[in-house]
Amino acid sequence: MAQDEHIRRSRLPRGIASKNPVVMRLSNDEREELNAIAARESRSASSMARIIYLSAVQNFR
Repeated sequence: MAQDEHIRRSRLPRGIASKNPVVMRLSNDEREELNAIAARESRSASSMARIIYLSAVQNFR
Protein backbone atom coordinates (compact mmCIF):
# COMPACT_ATOMS: atom_id res chain seq x y z
CA MET A 1 0.00 0.00 0.00
CA ALA A 2 1.48 3.35 -1.04
CA GLN A 3 1.42 6.30 1.30
CA ASP A 4 -0.09 9.59 0.23
CA GLU A 5 2.41 12.34 -0.41
CA HIS A 6 1.96 15.16 2.07
CA ILE A 7 2.75 18.80 1.43
CA ARG A 8 5.30 20.14 3.93
CA ARG A 9 4.00 23.22 5.67
CA SER A 10 5.77 25.73 7.83
CA ARG A 11 4.80 25.86 11.50
CA LEU A 12 5.33 29.61 11.51
CA PRO A 13 2.38 31.98 11.28
CA ARG A 14 1.98 33.56 7.85
CA GLY A 15 4.28 36.50 7.25
CA ILE A 16 6.86 35.45 9.84
CA ALA A 17 10.40 35.25 8.51
CA SER A 18 12.30 32.15 9.57
CA LYS A 19 15.67 33.53 8.54
CA ASN A 20 16.04 36.06 11.34
CA PRO A 21 15.34 34.44 14.72
CA VAL A 22 15.91 36.38 17.92
CA VAL A 23 17.92 34.62 20.61
CA MET A 24 16.77 35.27 24.17
CA ARG A 25 18.76 34.09 27.16
CA LEU A 26 16.74 32.84 30.13
CA SER A 27 17.79 31.61 33.54
CA ASN A 28 17.10 27.96 34.33
CA ASP A 29 14.09 28.96 36.43
CA GLU A 30 12.71 31.19 33.67
CA ARG A 31 13.16 28.43 31.10
CA GLU A 32 11.42 25.89 33.34
CA GLU A 33 8.50 28.29 33.80
CA LEU A 34 8.29 28.94 30.06
CA ASN A 35 8.32 25.19 29.37
CA ALA A 36 5.58 24.61 31.96
CA ILE A 37 3.38 27.34 30.47
CA ALA A 38 4.00 26.03 26.96
CA ALA A 39 3.13 22.46 27.99
CA ARG A 40 -0.06 23.64 29.67
CA GLU A 41 -1.06 25.43 26.44
CA SER A 42 0.08 22.54 24.19
CA ARG A 43 2.59 24.77 22.42
CA SER A 44 6.30 24.76 21.79
CA ALA A 45 8.50 26.93 23.99
CA SER A 46 9.29 29.13 20.97
CA SER A 47 5.64 29.64 20.14
CA MET A 48 4.80 30.45 23.76
CA ALA A 49 7.72 32.89 24.03
CA ARG A 50 6.44 34.72 20.92
CA ILE A 51 2.91 34.94 22.35
CA ILE A 52 4.24 36.29 25.65
CA TYR A 53 6.42 38.79 23.77
CA LEU A 54 3.47 40.03 21.68
CA SER A 55 1.36 40.45 24.80
CA ALA A 56 4.13 42.37 26.57
CA VAL A 57 4.66 44.68 23.59
CA GLN A 58 0.97 45.64 23.64
CA ASN A 59 1.22 46.47 27.35
CA PHE A 60 4.50 48.33 26.83
CA ARG A 61 3.04 50.68 24.22
